Amino acid sequence: MGPDGEMLAPGIVNLLEADHTIPRWTPNDDRTGMLVLAAEACRDVTFFSERLIDCKTRRRAMRAVTVPVCKLMDVTALLVSRMNDKTSRDYRAQWPNADQKTYHEVARRLKKSRLQGPVRWVRNKIGAHLDPEAFTVDTEYLKLDGILGAFGDCVVLLTLSMNYPSSWFSWIRYLGTSPDGQQHIVETMFEYPLCVRWVTDLDGQPIALREAMLAEDPRHELQAQMVEATNAYNEWVRMTGTQLPLISMNAI
Repeated sequence: MGPDGEMLAPGIVNLLEADHTIPRWTPNDDRTGMLVLAAEACRDVTFFSERLIDCKTRRRAMRAVTVPVCKLMDVTALLVSRMNDKTSRDYRAQWPNADQKTYHEVARRLKKSRLQGPVRWVRNKIGAHLDPEAFTVDTEYLKLDGILGAFGDCVVLLTLSMNYPSSWFSWIRYLGTSPDGQQHIVETMFEYPLCVRWVTDLDGQPIALREAMLAEDPRHELQAQMVEATNAYNEWVRMTGTQLPLISMNAI
């Protein structure tokens, strides 16, 4: 257990946090990093919740939110592609049929129509940049359904990605250096609930195993963020009168 007798729960690194002296879990591989970045993009989108609901601020909020929505689409699509190896496909085959169908349909829609749709055009021309071409090139006018639909599709895929075993993701946190400055102390977590503390050389090569502890799965924090994102999406659908379906999740 952790020093307080509970399961170790240092939390995940916050890229906007000013205090980096508190050691937190950092992604230890690409797909774990994508999952964390996707959750960060979800927070950026939900930051605009009230302005998207308010008719007076909705249009400008829609333009502004195209930036984080595009980031979210990109990292989600990349995560889905990384999870298309045979081992991941075999594991998805064990999911409930409804989850398998939803995953494949939404992933296909994200790739075929969302990624390069109107949200991307607005982001490129008047969202992240101001391009004079925006005055002369015809494009489909951005609708709220387009933004919310892209956001909702990403949230669904990210939520379903939590169904993979904990061993699909890996974490590391740096705790410090030995008094002589010749060794590092790090903790890794490759499978819930085991966290291992290592002594490594200055190149990161393990020298000794210090101890093993029980720790919470860092994904629990990400799951809470996905629930928050889902609730925000459902509130937008209800409050703005769009024709998009609500997202429902079954507790296991």
